[in-house]
Amino acid sequence: MARGITESNVHTAADELVAAGERPTVDRIRAHLGTGSPNTVTRWLETWWQGLAPRLQAHNAQLALPQAPAAVGRLAQQLWEQALAAGEAQAQEALANDHAQLVQLREDLRSKDQDREARMAELVEQAGRAAQRAELAEQRLIDLQHGFDAQHAQIAELTAQRLFQEQRADRLEQELEAAQQAATERDNAWTTERDGLAAHVRSVEDRAHAEIDRARQECKEIRTQWSADQRAAEERAHLLRQQHDEAKAASIAAGREASELRGRAQALEQQLARLADLPAALEARLSQARGRTFKRGAGKAPSTGPAKRASKSSPAPASSKPK
Repeated sequence: MARGITESNVHTAADELVAAGERPTVDRIRAHLGTGSPNTVTRWLETWWQGLAPRLQAHNAQLALPQAPAAVGRLAQQLWEQALAAGEAQAQEALANDHAQLVQLREDLRSKDQDREARMAELVEQAGRAAQRAELAEQRLIDLQHGFDAQHAQIAELTAQRLFQEQRADRLEQELEAAQQAATERDNAWTTERDGLAAHVRSVEDRAHAEIDRARQECKEIRTQWSADQRAAEERAHLLRQQHDEAKAASIAAGREASELRGRAQALEQQLARLADLPAALEARLSQARGRTFKRGAGKAPSTGPAKRASKSSPAPASSKPK
């Protein structure tokens, strides 16, 4: 209900509308006053219509002509009654229209209330679904966070394994370099021993020209054997380097290939062990060749003083033992 709207305000506004030649309605009274709720204006307008007949009768009584003839009075009475009936019919019609407008307004308000309630229920349902989606999203976020933590731990573990495998590969590479250095040293020793053997063969040629062809042949065989052994050593060193490269490449995927790398490292260690036995075998073969050469030279050479001095002055073959 709007404040400041009274029954007197509504009745005054209705009288002013009738004086202006307009039928008083709820909308016109509200427009005339500039305020007021439809329910309040309708209630006070009904009281105005109810008091309209007594006010008109009082007004007619004030306008009565006591000196008028009886026939004129009856005609005036009839005219007044017809005016009252017409006014009452018009008032009833206006009241019915106002009542219909009020009913329509109430229906509109009820329909709007129903729509608003339906909309509110829909909004509540949407809010519930949104809350469920938010809960699902939060749970999904928690699951993703757990997965991220697990992946982070797995990455840290794989990183540690990769570092361990890299360190192992570096250690194997250092061992391979040491083995190559030892092989180089043994190769140098074999070269020195070969040079000494060649010098000895030349001295044997001076003492025993008859054995020179055989000595050369044996020397050639020794060189061939030494070359074959050297090639075998180089092939094994190349194989070791290749296996080392494969082990180093496999260390990048340490998480998935750790077991395979350990197997290859064990195989590499076994091959290194076999390579360590190779110098001893070569030394044994060279010792056997020198023994045969010395035996043949000693059997054919003359036992003279210069020959003995030559044999004494010839350098003794150096023996290299594997470290």
